[in-house]
Amino acid sequence: MNILVIGAAGFVGSHLVKRLSTLGYHISGIDIDNVRAKQVLTSNIPFYYCDFGVQSSLQSILGRERVELVIQCAGKSIVEDSVADPMAYYTNNVLCNIFLLDTLLKSNITKIVYVSSAAVFGEVEKMPITQQTIRNPISPLGHTQLFVENMLESFRISHGLTYAIVRASNITGMGEIENEYFKQNLGAGLISNILRYILGQMDMVNIFGTSYDTIDLTAERDYIHVDDFCNACANVIPKLSIRGEGTAYNVGSGKKYSVKEVIAMAEHLFGVAIRTAEKPSRIGDPSRLYFNINKTRDELDWYPKYDSLELILKTMLPHCLIR
Repeated sequence: MNILVIGAAGFVGSHLVKRLSTLGYHISGIDIDNVRAKQVLTSNIPFYYCDFGVQSSLQSILGRERVELVIQCAGKSIVEDSVADPMAYYTNNVLCNIFLLDTLLKSNITKIVYVSSAAVFGEVEKMPITQQTIRNPISPLGHTQLFVENMLESFRISHGLTYAIVRASNITGMGEIENEYFKQNLGAGLISNILRYILGQMDMVNIFGTSYDTIDLTAERDYIHVDDFCNACANVIPKLSIRGEGTAYNVGSGKKYSVKEVIAMAEHLFGVAIRTAEKPSRIGDPSRLYFNINKTRDELDWYPKYDSLELILKTMLPHCLIR
């Protein structure tokens, strides 16, 4: 099968390209970061410098590579950034995906995997999150991703689109043979900031919100290793066999960790006392987000190899010790 990965130079996209290639798929990729693509993708992967919202360029690539299925893991994905600059998020995550789906349908490509996130659920009363949990986002990021999720369902009904939504919790960790680029560029989020602190790149780690209705008053999240997430995406592909079907999978470890618990575990594993600063909670940040993964486990014959935060953090330990 010929698969196009959109966002192939990103953290998730590049790991996904590597994983799918080992399974024998013919993979091509597009991204707007041409420089990073040269650092994280091997030379045998056909790569195109392209904005997925530019229809003429995308249509040419789809034809040239005889694409049968698209995996969309590009887009802006940081909650606080979406609150600060919602226009950028609605332009990239909504408008460009409208153009993308229009191009796919005009090219007779009816299979797509869309990488969404837990942000579509917002503030949830009953945890953990299941497939039946009402999606009620509280951030522009969540609203834009929910728009795309709903759009996929609309096109399933009207055009026979076959889709799978793969909702990620907090994707982190390092592979056994990690690309040097991602060792140097740690991304965003709590665990990335903890690593920056350990590596001497930050003076302290901020704790945003200390009055949530949780066990220690800090926000609770679910974490998934990037390799486990990519394996789940790979296992979704055979499910896209019947035209006009749509489904969604919540992909996480199935376990919750508060901000203070993450910091304490990192201190124990890395042998470093971490200075913290308590800050007000951020707009758009729910108090609790973690998944029930029963459907994902049962239907995809999948279970996370790194099924605890301790195992995920241990994949980062050698990198920090070397420094």
